[in-house]
Amino acid sequence: MLSSGVRLHWREAGDPSRPPLVWIHGGSVEDSSVMLPDVEPFLHRVRALLPDTRGHGRSQRFERPEDYGYGAKAADLLAWLDTLGVATALFGGASMGAALSLWLAAHHAERVRGVFSISGPPYAPPEEDRRWWAAHRPLVAAGRFEEYFDANVRLRMGDRALARLKARPERYAELMESMGRHSVASLLALLDETYSRPEWLDHCATIRCPVQIVAGERDHFPTVEMSRRLAATIPGARLHVVAGGPHFPNRSHRAEVQRVMDVFLSSLGL
Repeated sequence: MLSSGVRLHWREAGDPSRPPLVWIHGGSVEDSSVMLPDVEPFLHRVRALLPDTRGHGRSQRFERPEDYGYGAKAADLLAWLDTLGVATALFGGASMGAALSLWLAAHHAERVRGVFSISGPPYAPPEEDRRWWAAHRPLVAAGRFEEYFDANVRLRMGDRALARLKARPERYAELMESMGRHSVASLLALLDETYSRPEWLDHCATIRCPVQIVAGERDHFPTVEMSRRLAATIPGARLHVVAGGPHFPNRSHRAEVQRVMDVFLSSLGL
């Protein structure tokens, strides 16, 4: 329980004597349980801290969209790190987690040592995504969370990825259990906030820490061109494009993304 009264769940791995890496999951149907494989090769080099941000995993749910903004999520993470005695950390993750890491670097520079951003969009969702949510919102409103989950995985990763997930029934059931902790109102609030975010690319121009951006060539949001604009906005940022990569290239092309991460960690002295 944070000093604010918010309940935040997290996982920890690696060497507690090493510098902290806060590794954050994507939004919507994600939580920290999907993130540990990304950092497993580096656990002798970092203290890996993997939070469930508010509204995800085992952390607290809310029923107003404004309670799911980046400012609220960032406040949770900073309060959590304060309780752990962590003054500064390397931040990163995928999708929402990557964007949240960039937001922290732009708004709380003193807490951020560097950012490893995989498909992190400081952009408003494209109109096609807003239309997709409008079409699928009735599923959530009717409590048909499993159908919404499947549609979301198809959108972000494709039919093959969904088939691979369903071939692991225990894992699929675990994710369904996580979604089932939502009320209809809390999941609607989470997703309404996701699909109504404004663009904040200009905030990223203030970032001064080292930043590595990873983009999937086939990602539709953010597109490679969007990631190029982001890299051009952040002074000194590096960009790596994963050929054939989707929205989560850290899963489809994990070894390649981990090689990029290895170089980035080494450049920071880790």
